[in-house]
Amino acid sequence: MDDAVGVMRNPNVIGETLSFADLMRRDFWGLPMHGSGWTNKSFRPLTTLTFRWNYLLHGLDSSGFHATNILLHCLTSLILGPLATVALGMSGSWAALASALFGVHPVHTENVLYLVCRADILACLLGLLAMNCYAASFSPPAALRPLWPTLRSRPFDAAVAAVGSGILQNPLWMIFPVLLIIASGLCKESGFTLFSIPMLMELLDFLSIRLLRLVSSPCAACAKNNALRLRAGLLVASTFLVFVARYRHTGGTSLNMSPQDNPISFETERKARILSYSYVHGVYMRLLVWPQFLCYDYSMDAIPMVRDVFDCRLMLPLSAYVGCMASVSFVMQLPARHRRSGLIALALLVVSFLPASNILFPVGTVVGERLMYVPSAGYCLAVVVVLHAFLQGTLHKPRAPPRPEPTKIQRGKEIHSWGIGSGRPEAMRRGFKVTLCVTLALTALSVRTWLRVWDWESSDTLFIRDGARQPQSSKTQFNLGITHMQMQEWDAAVDALVRCAWADPLSSLFETYHPA
Repeated sequence: MDDAVGVMRNPNVIGETLSFADLMRRDFWGLPMHGSGWTNKSFRPLTTLTFRWNYLLHGLDSSGFHATNILLHCLTSLILGPLATVALGMSGSWAALASALFGVHPVHTENVLYLVCRADILACLLGLLAMNCYAASFSPPAALRPLWPTLRSRPFDAAVAAVGSGILQNPLWMIFPVLLIIASGLCKESGFTLFSIPMLMELLDFLSIRLLRLVSSPCAACAKNNALRLRAGLLVASTFLVFVARYRHTGGTSLNMSPQDNPISFETERKARILSYSYVHGVYMRLLVWPQFLCYDYSMDAIPMVRDVFDCRLMLPLSAYVGCMASVSFVMQLPARHRRSGLIALALLVVSFLPASNILFPVGTVVGERLMYVPSAGYCLAVVVVLHAFLQGTLHKPRAPPRPEPTKIQRGKEIHSWGIGSGRPEAMRRGFKVTLCVTLALTALSVRTWLRVWDWESSDTLFIRDGARQPQSSKTQFNLGITHMQMQEWDAAVDALVRCAWADPLSSLFETYHPA
């Protein structure tokens, strides 16, 4: 499919020589961005450069490209762990859980096995590195309690999170996280949205500083506030300059979509467009929460238009919207340290999803599983924050009043046991629930990913299985029909092509099988 265009026929990948000028003036598919001819202005030079390196190492042997995608995905999963520690304040065990959830999530199968989807992996990898760098340097969180001490202590103290001091104070060092975010955007355009995450970190620190003025020295809070404002201003200026520079270089972004790619955007009725895009949001959320159904294509007419507000399919986006609002409300009621971590995780999910949501602008596909790679990182982090809060007892109503000072005998018992009045049975019950939930989730996700990988064993296997799984998609049925023709299974080929014609009235097949 697109691998043949993005890799095999891309002059920036297979050319005898590669010049910087050619890399800068051609889009991701190797087409000139300026002048005559079709181009969608997808400027991703760093991703193209990695394809070039693969080609120089082993030619067009696809195994090398696939091995690189797998290694990059593993590296991204590992880097998500430090983000949970550096930016959210989690301990190593929780960071490992976040990495495991992200690594085995079935929605990433397309990103890893579809070569051109390396763009999403690289954008996420560099974006996570940027957030790690920024949080460690300028906006470190207050540490959350680790896993095992929680079980032998009282519920987490809902104290106000203190504003920590980063390892670097000179704002000139911001150049490193800013350059990493720019590199993320040069791998895929959605990477530029990650500028908003450091801005959110600074906003949360600003709110903490305002509270700090009331409980400590105003002079110390004022000094931190001045440094924060300077960094926030530099972030806003950097974001503005980067977007202006990209627009001037590419001349804007031209999607040049066809009705087959995104039929909703060609719908003339505004109400139908709004309802249909809302349903698409529910489909995306289902891919994150319950990825039981996976397919390489959702084009016409895999997702029929929604024209009536009483359509029962709208229960899916309604659940997604209510769940999103409930998640924000729930996080806002957590103690300050958990609240900060939860808001950053949810922001990573929502902000990175916006380019794929069709809210800001129509995109070149109705639903693309590959587009959920970066948002799934925020989703996994949010799940870990909720589990951490539940295990520490912060989901319960106000904590008990402080205990009297223990006697010497009681202190001795606390050292050698779970402690007097420490709530061990309740903590053990919570620990068992969390362990059971995590074990079942990791097992289910791993099995689903394993089964999905076998669907991608070859193009024939993928076309046959997804053709049966998605009979309403014109593209899956067309590919299924061609596959059956190559296998000389003529009856099955005709049936698939007829379904393709029914799904896409604009195709020549529709006129063939349904003459006027």
